[in-house]
Amino acid sequence: MQTLHQALLLKKLYLLQSCGFSYCEPQFLAPTQQRFQSQNSRDLKTIVESCKLCAQKSSEPNFGLCNKNSKLVFVTLSPLFDGQMRFGSKASIMLKNIIEGVFKLSLQEVSILSLLKCQIPKANEQASVESCMGYFLKQLEFCSAKTLVIFGAEAYSYLTKDNKSYESVQGKLLKWNHCAVFPTFALSLLIRQPELKINAHREFLELKRLMGEQNV
Repeated sequence: MQTLHQALLLKKLYLLQSCGFSYCEPQFLAPTQQRFQSQNSRDLKTIVESCKLCAQKSSEPNFGLCNKNSKLVFVTLSPLFDGQMRFGSKASIMLKNIIEGVFKLSLQEVSILSLLKCQIPKANEQASVESCMGYFLKQLEFCSAKTLVIFGAEAYSYLTKDNKSYESVQGKLLKWNHCAVFPTFALSLLIRQPELKINAHREFLELKRLMGEQNV
């Protein structure tokens, strides 16, 4: 049956070719996870920083901060750090204040990761996230992630593939794969609308309470 189906399909293709259609050899991208063999975070960092998967990138790849046994992993869509891993932008400074001031954690106790490893034009965002996803998942493995704080609807949607409205999941501790995820405001939104910082602070305090209750 399979041979007959293939023969009929081939006949259809030849018919289309006779009508002027032309064909080329398909080019498939192998899953990013299969493109590298990394045994530790340092090896992975070298691989990420030499990545050439996205021709549209407007910055050099940024690995982020990936610490082993992180108590919390903070996830953004795009990198927050500059090439020297400095807290130079408003968003990165805000996150540093959240980590140290609200969660009372040191930078050595957390990881700060981005789904995209470079600055990417909006039109190429989804394809680039898919290219970077293998790197990100490997980082989660190395930092032994248990709880992820996800900043913004785009990052949450790209990571979880959840089609629910963001309002229905924001500020809640949810299960995703083997991790707990906590969607919250995008840092860029908090910068544009500082009045939302009060609500964000409440959400962070709620996360602390839930983590204490569930021991996550």
